[in-house]
Amino acid sequence: MDSVRLTSPHGHATLTRHGAQALDAVIDGVPLLWLSPFARPETDQVIRGGVPLCFPWFGKHPDGLPSHGFARNRHWDLIEQSASHAVFTLQDDEAGRALWPHAFLARLRIELDQALRFVFEVGNRDDHPLTFTHALHTYFPVGDCRACEVTGLDGHLRREVGHADQVQSGAVRTDRPIDALFDQAEPRLSLKTPTHTILIETRNMPSAVIWNPGKGGEQIPDIGTSWPGYLCVERGNVGSAAVTLAPGAWYRGEMWLSVEPLRQT
Repeated sequence: MDSVRLTSPHGHATLTRHGAQALDAVIDGVPLLWLSPFARPETDQVIRGGVPLCFPWFGKHPDGLPSHGFARNRHWDLIEQSASHAVFTLQDDEAGRALWPHAFLARLRIELDQALRFVFEVGNRDDHPLTFTHALHTYFPVGDCRACEVTGLDGHLRREVGHADQVQSGAVRTDRPIDALFDQAEPRLSLKTPTHTILIETRNMPSAVIWNPGKGGEQIPDIGTSWPGYLCVERGNVGSAAVTLAPGAWYRGEMWLSVEPLRQT
């Protein structure tokens, strides 16, 4: 694994070129990201935890191609690095074009200061339009997901497998298994855990997904009995928010993750 260490006066983070993925981060003494205790980053397999990048499609593919695209399982080029930031790029190659026949350049910048900031850009280098979906599939450490809630989605359409579409009323509770998609959400969401609040702020990433399999996670080898300890709150462009780029055009989306102070006990 080619790891990259970021530091700032507020904390530290570890990244890997495999998937251009943030694996862990601590800001002002508070762990910001959850990494599965069963994850083996050194094996170059898909890594459960941190912030995987799902691209150029999110979720299951209608033709049975790998879920969440191929970007999270490729080695990205590290083109720029300082103590507090790194920039990775990925472009089309023969293997990628066999799955997604487009010429593109993707760039992910990760910065650490008072927040962990992600800037994701995609350029269409082809002679025809391309359409993609994507998400920053963030795993947050929450102690016990059954005692958490996500605010900022009140009044937004909620889609969930096995359930009728409905308009969300109030905060999203996560005391039961959840896999809920909001095609269009507010730029700022708050994840309230038993001890602190994580702020998730975005620009040009209107979609949100909230996921935890509950006890069903015990059947997933790299989750097992650790499932209550995390909650995924993902941001990107999914469903009706898919991005279409004309030849030569670029997309740019941003996400900031930060923490509010721990509650006094």
